[in-house]
Formats: sequence, C-alpha cells, structure tokens
Amino acid sequence: MKKNFLKLSGVAVLLLFVAGSCKKLDRPVMGDYPADTNPPGGPLKFYAAMDGRSVDSIRANFGVDHNVSFVQGVRGQAVQFDGSKNGYVSFPSANDFGASSSFTISFWMNIPLSKKDNSHAVGILAFANSKNFWGNATFYADNNAKSPSDSMDLKIHFGAPNNGDNWNFAGYNFTKAWPKMYDGQWHQVGFTYDATTGTGTVYRDGAQFDQKTGQTIAFENSSQVILGGYQEAAGVVDTYANNTWMAGFAGAIDQVRLYGKALTAAEMASLYANKQ
Repeated sequence: MKKNFLKLSGVAVLLLFVAGSCKKLDRPVMGDYPADTNPPGGPLKFYAAMDGRSVDSIRANFGVDHNVSFVQGVRGQAVQFDGSKNGYVSFPSANDFGASSSFTISFWMNIPLSKKDNSHAVGILAFANSKNFWGNATFYADNNAKSPSDSMDLKIHFGAPNNGDNWNFAGYNFTKAWPKMYDGQWHQVGFTYDATTGTGTVYRDGAQFDQKTGQTIAFENSSQVILGGYQEAAGVVDTYANNTWMAGFAGAIDQVRLYGKALTAAEMASLYANKQ
C-alpha cells in the first residue's frame, strides 16, 4: 500500500510539473510579427535590385548575365553594360506581371555623355512579347544629334490588344527630349498605367514628365525581361544581326521594379526619394 501511495504521489507531482511547464509556453500575440512589405500575391511582381547579381527577389527568378559587370549603383550595386550587342541580362520571365491590366514599371539608369550613341537606337529595357517585334514594353534611346547634347530621346513602346502597338509615348525628341539624362548621374525612369481610366503617366526622377488619357495597353505572349537591350538581344522574334540600326546600352541600370498596379504620384515620388 505504501509503495502504491508513493507511486501515485510521484505521478501527481510529474503532472503538476508538466502543467506548469506548458503554462510558460504562451502563444505569441497575433500581430507581434513585422508585416511582409510585399505579401504573396502582392502588387510588386518583379524586383531585381542588381546588387552584385542578377536575380528577382520576388520568386528567386535568376537572370543570365552576358558580358556585364557590377558597379556602384544608386543603392548598393548596379549592373554595368558595355554597349555591345552581346552585353545584356536576360530573365526567363517577369513572373506573373504579364497578367496585369494596370501596372507600373520603374528603374534607375546612369550613362555619361561620352557614351551617347548618335548612330543607333539603343535598347535599355524590354518586357518581351514572343509574337510582337517591339515587345510588350520597350524603353530605348533613339539616335538624334539635334537634341541638346545631354538630353535623351527616350521613347517607350507598349503592346496593344491582338499584338497591336501603342506608340503614344515615343514622341520625346528635340525640344521634348528628356533633359540631362547623359550626365553621368542616376535618374529614375517610371511609367504607370491605370487600365480603368486609360491613363498612362511618365515619370522622371519622381516627378510627372508626361501624361496621356484614353490609352489602350495590353500585355500578350509574355516572355523574357531584358536589361541593357531589346528583346532581340535574346533572339526573341528577331535578332540584332537582322537589325543593324539597333545597339546595346552603354550605361548602368539599378532597382528594376514591376508592379501589378498603377502607383500613385506620391508612391512614385517615394521610390525616387528613397532610391528604390
């Protein structure tokens, strides 16, 4: 009987100890953890910081470097191109950015006056379309020695429904050229499109540069993201060999961001102010 009593007492003490231990393991209060700045399915669809390597941090989407190097960027490092047709970075996709109706494209670029090309149309950034020569979105610097020396004829082509084209943001030349873009300083280039209102807004260094309403833009047959050139650099639809008027970028690019929504003017200004 005494032995049984001791056994029961021991079990009781053990149960009390376990219960006390469990009490100490309180569940953390919900909301104590920092919120994800871009939760899964969030508006930022593609983000390449170019901080020493070519990778999109949204889905670990690694790019392929072709004859590029890395230099000091506007924030961390940036990718530097040599201006040749063999110098570019290709990402296999833009994740699900191509499914966006409203969108934002933002990136930083830096190129000195000594690298201005007055003989070719220089590809800077492209979101490829596997069935459209000009792609879904193409940013390029057209050749025009008549514009002020440090100004850039920076033009933007967008796709339209049924593999169509929207050239309404490609008239930036002569007196309408982008000022002081070939000055060896970092400049933010941005574009937002609100599909609900058909409004496309161009930004330079966080401020509105141009705006047009009644625009129709559509992404179709989404393919690669190309930095430092046209989609033809990667052989999408055509090649550089068949288009001798094309050339690669001879500057640097940093902080490439693709959003599945139209950022507000305040949000674009914030990207510029924070060097994002």
